[in-house]
Amino acid sequence: MKKKKADKSNAQLIIGALLSGKSLRSREISEMVLEDSGKEIKVQDVASMLSKLSDSQKCDLGFFIERKKIGTGFVYNMVKEALKLSEKQAYNLSLKTGKDRYKLEQALKDFPGLKKYTKPSTPKSKPSPAKTVAKKAPKSVKPSKPVKAKPSPAKAKKETKIPPVILSDEKVIEEAAAKIIQKIADLEGLNMNVTVSFKLED
Repeated sequence: MKKKKADKSNAQLIIGALLSGKSLRSREISEMVLEDSGKEIKVQDVASMLSKLSDSQKCDLGFFIERKKIGTGFVYNMVKEALKLSEKQAYNLSLKTGKDRYKLEQALKDFPGLKKYTKPSTPKSKPSPAKTVAKKAPKSVKPSKPVKAKPSPAKAKKETKIPPVILSDEKVIEEAAAKIIQKIADLEGLNMNVTVSFKLED
């Protein structure tokens, strides 16, 4: 008794149609899949799947699927060198993860003719660090010397000389002393050296 074949995914059926080597539109692939497998895939679903399969950024098989715009639609075909891939290898090459994934590096070893369709994987050059322009330190401003306030000119010492008073009695002495004290009081605020002399005569 024959084992029943496992159903293929839409991606497998579409890749199988491309491996025919024909240039096909989405509608033509949909019709081919229906005829070969009896499975109906909507045209818009075929178009959506083809946009992913033909994008090398999304799957490695995209390096080997050519996409050309003709009129209002696109035509897809597998490059000549990729037609040597088995349907299983081609499908596994479209996988991003999984144990069954067929890596691009292995495919290039097995089919060297595919190398010309892949871009050389050149390591991205690291952007050179922007040169840091050393900022010149601001010139140190010498602190201005505090202007020393000129000492206010000292009040000139005034030496007031009072002419000697000749006194003959005690009352006159008291009056003279009172006048001298009053004179000193009038000159308040001045730094004075006052010399008072009394001469008593018989």
